[in-house]
Amino acid sequence: MISGGLLWWGLAAGPGRDASGEAVVSPGENPALQPSSRHRTITSDWNSVLANCDESADPELIRRQLADLKGEWLQEDLHEVAQSIGQLLKNGQDAKTGLRFEVGPGGNLRGWPTMRVFLLDVLAIADPDLAVEIAREVLASTSSAEEYAMALKPLLMEGPWRASDEELQAHFTKLLSTPEWQTREGFVEALDLARVVSSPGTAEILARWMDASPPALVAGEMAIHETAAKSPGVLVDILAKDSSLFADQPELRAGLMARATISDESQAGSVEGYLKDPSVPLAEKQQFLDLYPLRSATTGYRLYGKSPKPFDRGQVAADDRAALAAVNRWKADPAMAELLPSMNSLEDRLSAWTKQSGD
Repeated sequence: MISGGLLWWGLAAGPGRDASGEAVVSPGENPALQPSSRHRTITSDWNSVLANCDESADPELIRRQLADLKGEWLQEDLHEVAQSIGQLLKNGQDAKTGLRFEVGPGGNLRGWPTMRVFLLDVLAIADPDLAVEIAREVLASTSSAEEYAMALKPLLMEGPWRASDEELQAHFTKLLSTPEWQTREGFVEALDLARVVSSPGTAEILARWMDASPPALVAGEMAIHETAAKSPGVLVDILAKDSSLFADQPELRAGLMARATISDESQAGSVEGYLKDPSVPLAEKQQFLDLYPLRSATTGYRLYGKSPKPFDRGQVAADDRAALAAVNRWKADPAMAELLPSMNSLEDRLSAWTKQSGD
């Protein structure tokens, strides 16, 4: 990682540049600082597509050119490609392509709104070590939501590149606290960080951002539900510790609580406390019982991590049995008598499901 970073900065700090951005090395200077022939070719390829990006350009033609360029670069020495990309990013040149920010299989982009976003997409594949170094520089300086979203990607990769939860929470906070990004496609994709990390810190940051800004963005609601579907205990614990959270958005709170896994003792206790809490409106508790257990899932490609997975059939059956036992206890509790009609409906539903599963 250190050697890659040194070469990137060494190239960036060269003695001078010509009109195309190439380093100019005077006779007698250290030959090791001279850009390689491959670097010159990569820069030339980049400049050729860059020159085609103008108001009259055909976006689909640009897409094909960039897809071809990406394929060619990934056949080369990937460390050298990453070094060249780092230099191009450092030069600051950019152009709009006319394409939407579009995620494809494996989290790779198939639509690059700017040429710098294209570079960041290739960089994460070419050399994760160098990508992490450059990503942190981009995160600290960019004004683009799409660049920010792409720069987060190397920090979320499994392995030694993955950033700490604390660092990711800081980057996520910056993302959510930049209002001008909230209508951007990159912002929407980057919300998935909460699901991928699924730490109490990132989940709470997302929850409090949504709580402070009602009505919640549709994308934000999807992101928090996906986080709750993957790690229900995290969201249930956050809601149990702060009964004021989403008090002004009862439908959202009921839905998130309905993600709980009652076969987990801690979550079962939190749900029971929620149903007995006098500050929670009766209508919201009834809605929870109508929704529970909420197992809706989303599909589609994601920028970070793997796409959401369907629920495990065996685990679903076990949770239904545990939920049915819990409902029987709740029905016998005088403190929940006002919820009896809704609990009877839930009991019928769970009984039917457990019979279908073979119990």
